[in-house]
Amino acid sequence: MTADKRHIPINHGRAAGAAKAAGGAGNPAHGGGHASAGHSSGGGAADLKALQAEVERLAADLEMLQTERDALAEERDALATERDGLASERDGLNDQLLRLRAEFDNYRRRATREAFEAGNRAQCDLLTDVLPVLDNLERALDAAEHHQEGKVLDGVRMTRDMFVNLLTRSGVEEIEGAGAEFDPQVHDAMVVQPSEHDEGKVAAVIEKGYRQGERVLRPARVVVSAGPGGSAGGTDGGAGGGTA
Repeated sequence: MTADKRHIPINHGRAAGAAKAAGGAGNPAHGGGHASAGHSSGGGAADLKALQAEVERLAADLEMLQTERDALAEERDALATERDGLASERDGLNDQLLRLRAEFDNYRRRATREAFEAGNRAQCDLLTDVLPVLDNLERALDAAEHHQEGKVLDGVRMTRDMFVNLLTRSGVEEIEGAGAEFDPQVHDAMVVQPSEHDEGKVAAVIEKGYRQGERVLRPARVVVSAGPGGSAGGTDGGAGGGTA
């Protein structure tokens, strides 16, 4: 016997659509997966670009720091060179100062020794010149003991002349006396009295004065004229006179 077969109609179009829908819903990798992948790719590129920019900025900073380091190194070397130069100059000045100090000490000792020797020579020369004066005084005294008055007078006169010559050779000269204008720098006025000289002139010398160049060794004690018709008067005995 033959069984009856019932034919069921199949809608191919609907089946294809359902299968497509089922496939889309069951496999999330299709469609939605593609959208996520696209978004992730865009964010990674931005991060990479930012990282590259940061690397470039750090490289620029590093280059700038290296430049500053090189400049500081050059400045350090220049300062070290200047320091060495100043140290060398300081050492040279110290050596020069030591030499000058040694030379000055030597000069001071030499000058002191020469001044002392010059003083001794001057004293010896003076004493040598005075010895003949002493000899003449002794001759005069010897003549006086033997009552040789003429020889005594000659000896005293010779002694005086020798002493005056000694003073002249030493640059000593007598201060102007009678007839000179009264000068309080070189004269001591002992008294004022009328005389034949004009008023303010030196009328007479009581004690001679002497000077050596501009230096007054001893002022002259003088009588000052009040003029022919003036009146006499005393003084304090020290109305002038230079310093010795």
